[in-house]
Amino acid sequence: MIINPRNIAVCIVTILAIVASVGPLAADETSSTDLLADADRSVAMVENRSSSGWKQRLLVKTSGEHAIAFRAIFRVENPTEFTSLSLKKPLNIKNLTLNGKTIPKPLDRMTYNVIPGIPVSMLRKGSNELQVVWTQEIKTQKNKNTSNVSIVSHQIDSAALDICLLGLTPSALTFQTGPILGFARETVFTVTCRVNIPAEVVLEVDDRQYVSKSALLHSFKVEGLTADRQYHYSLKARLSSEGDILASVGPYSVRTLPVDGQFSFAVLGDSRTQPKDWAKVAAAVIKAKPAFSIFVGDMVTSGTIDSQWDEQYFSPAKEFFAAIPYYAVIGNHEENCPLFTRIFLTPGGKNWSQEICSVLFIGIDGAMDWTNGSNPTKWLEAILAKSKAKFVFLATHYPAWTSGSHGRLNKNGRPQEKTIRLAQDTLMPLLKKYSATAMFAGHDHFYERSEPDGNVSVIVVGGAGAPLRNKVKNAKKQNPYSKVFAKKHHYCLLTVDGNICTMKVFTPAGTMIDTRSWIARKGMPKPTEHP
Repeated sequence: MIINPRNIAVCIVTILAIVASVGPLAADETSSTDLLADADRSVAMVENRSSSGWKQRLLVKTSGEHAIAFRAIFRVENPTEFTSLSLKKPLNIKNLTLNGKTIPKPLDRMTYNVIPGIPVSMLRKGSNELQVVWTQEIKTQKNKNTSNVSIVSHQIDSAALDICLLGLTPSALTFQTGPILGFARETVFTVTCRVNIPAEVVLEVDDRQYVSKSALLHSFKVEGLTADRQYHYSLKARLSSEGDILASVGPYSVRTLPVDGQFSFAVLGDSRTQPKDWAKVAAAVIKAKPAFSIFVGDMVTSGTIDSQWDEQYFSPAKEFFAAIPYYAVIGNHEENCPLFTRIFLTPGGKNWSQEICSVLFIGIDGAMDWTNGSNPTKWLEAILAKSKAKFVFLATHYPAWTSGSHGRLNKNGRPQEKTIRLAQDTLMPLLKKYSATAMFAGHDHFYERSEPDGNVSVIVVGGAGAPLRNKVKNAKKQNPYSKVFAKKHHYCLLTVDGNICTMKVFTPAGTMIDTRSWIARKGMPKPTEHP
């Protein structure tokens, strides 16, 4: 929804989040109550969809997969004293009911170890019953000396299960995630955030104010601004329009994009799994002060596990997301999760394009159907064909050529991975046809610049924190176009100045590992190169 900056408006909202205590107004110990603290807990085997023989402890002694149920009987004398509920549980527990009704989670296909925003209306005054079910696998083991096979039995203690149902009071309200700046323009910037309790969020931008409806996730698009100007903004949360502000973050500053002239932008990718290394790269990018950043995917280990987004990606780089407009490209580790398009605002979903000054930027989901004649390919060619930009950059997760394991060849000498083959067979010919400048990708965890025939560079920027990788043994056969390779964490900083675009690649410590310059297309001479 487009927001009129002269009025308080309702912005795009979608319910999704997990409980956390992030932000300057974090909840104190009195803001939540464990409703299961004195509950009567028991477990049972599930047979024919019903549970029987409830016990405090259960010993499972037969091999195979077994459905196990946990039940907690507890009392609540005054449900109205709570604003919201949250349920903490192990990740493998997915079937949950409260008083016979299914406990809702923010997004299907996402897995939560803490489910936020559970309505208090699910509670009853007096006795309540919580049930959860999971699959317990009992394995066998073989004695190497005797070859005898035995069952590895498992005892389940209901009192030891890490399951908590929290009743939250208003003082528990806090910002869990964000702010996260999304795409920007000369007169626009966008921002998202998440709170742990459904609430209204107020965005204040200098002397302007915007309000979104009660939800867990909030998205804002601020328009009518001045190009290349710094704005200060903050976020505040409250339970209702008449209520007090209970949590706030900021102030932060953001600069709108320039109309023309010199500007810089950062390109990086593959931060997953190692948040400490990602934090170092993000801090280095902040110091470089780019106008915006492009990230080419693989942000977390498993995109459908909600908690990983805060633990691995957002929390280690809070200042990065709050200060630099961010353009997201999806990778395979995001697992096509529904959270991706809800929390990352781009100019057009997973496939997007935007001209900024004299440069055309295109971001794609490289796992889509990029065969000749497909709808995504027609979309891409139409954008390339009409652009008169001096420079054209395509951002995808999957490179056309790489010296890493993802570029391995099959017995026919072709890349084993379909995404790599399509990048070679469809994407690169299109980029060459329309004199594009370069393809940026990740997937393999290192820096590599390749220069295939056609003057379209292929640059692997998979070093934003993920575990680093070596070249494969037959790297030269796999990628004969490789010019520069570095097994180091890094980011790329590109500066556009008139008819010249210069890329410099830095480690977090500031060491430059590569540089490359391109001259504007449209009949200009071939680009120069500095190995």
